Amino acid sequence: MINKIFKNKLLLTAMQFFTLTVFIILIYGAIGITTGDADFAKILRNTNLSNLIVWSYWWPLIIVTSILFGRFWCSICPMELITSFFGKLGLKRKPGNYLKSGWVITLFYAVILVLGIHTFTIHRIPQYMAIYMLVLLVIATVVGLIWEKRTFCTYVCPIGHLLGLYSLLSFKKLSVKNQEVCNECKTKDCISKYNHYKFTGRSCTSELYPPKIEDNRKCILCGQCFKSCTHENILIQKRKFAEDLFGNINLSWAEIFFFFIVSGFVVYELLSEWKISKKIILSIPNYTNQLLGISGNWAGTIKAVVLFGILPTLFYFTFALLNKVLTKEKLKTALTQLVIAILPVTASIHFLKALLKTTSRIPYWGFAVSEPTGIKTAEKIISNPNLLQNAFLTSGITPILNIIAVLLPFVGLAISFRILKKQKNTISKIITSIAVLMYSLLFIVTIIAWRI
Repeated sequence: MINKIFKNKLLLTAMQFFTLTVFIILIYGAIGITTGDADFAKILRNTNLSNLIVWSYWWPLIIVTSILFGRFWCSICPMELITSFFGKLGLKRKPGNYLKSGWVITLFYAVILVLGIHTFTIHRIPQYMAIYMLVLLVIATVVGLIWEKRTFCTYVCPIGHLLGLYSLLSFKKLSVKNQEVCNECKTKDCISKYNHYKFTGRSCTSELYPPKIEDNRKCILCGQCFKSCTHENILIQKRKFAEDLFGNINLSWAEIFFFFIVSGFVVYELLSEWKISKKIILSIPNYTNQLLGISGNWAGTIKAVVLFGILPTLFYFTFALLNKVLTKEKLKTALTQLVIAILPVTASIHFLKALLKTTSRIPYWGFAVSEPTGIKTAEKIISNPNLLQNAFLTSGITPILNIIAVLLPFVGLAISFRILKKQKNTISKIITSIAVLMYSLLFIVTIIAWRI
């Protein structure tokens, strides 16, 4: 069924037009809805329909699908449609080495996380979210007008590395039916420069050759190569879960530091759910803010820099340098081994957080649909919190979520230890195993204390 969808000439494009329409409607539903009250914003983020959909359902769904199925969100992402359209009209300049290095993606994501979310709270104030979404549209347009092909999706999109890294776990991959067919193909329509700007049946504008794709990180599953291949030799196929992680993965420095940020963010996201672990994890940034005399929104900036930047970097470099000293391993290789080994645990907790977020927001749906702006509803909930009581959620879903919450980190840990078996150096394996266990125990202890 998936392959039939990808072969259809117009279906994925039609879905992109649909998601673009939804994107614009969500922006419209958030414009003008704002507040300067931090406590009110915590409620408003869930009562405003646009905000509820984007942060509690759209974004978690992207995380879950990338882990299970790969970069399928990219197949219907409106940004790909926009940047490809304007790329056809624009200057078609070639992206330079800095763009190709991947650092723009890492820095873009860091800016959104540190300044956008933890400084200006774009995830809580609908109008700020609308501005953020408009900025994404503008950047996708401008990049399309300046650089060739699909530069935004390949080298700029702030979640590009996140989707790529999580897609290493997925059950699906893009491949070819017969390698020999590709070898004998004379026209190479899937990569021909003459097909780069076709409306449908474009050659790959992510600079990939389908039979030579080594892992899931770069292919955004736009489906265009399905339509450009005159031999119908391309398909989406099943594979073993996390198969890519057992091969030889060479991560760039930009991807390594991107993972530092994500792994730190996931630690904060889960540990902040339980009051004791939250107090512990916030002790360092709170002390730093107190020492520097920083308060208000900018205290969130310091918190994000410490938790998502400084502490994860210290953690990974400590173990990587220890590995380098004891085994003479290259620093980048040691860091890559750490990232690949810890990735399944991080993904499992991110997956869990997505499930918890979507289910916990169920009580808000009736209010958000009846009053989409969410302002009046937020005022009512602040006056009477009992309005959010939901018997089905507490008695039906919560026990199941508790079981899933306990199991998921162990699933991630099991995959991590399977990955560790491929490391040939015993000392390196021991060092990496200690790092994986320390990282995993943060979640296991917190989940058991919090949920059980």
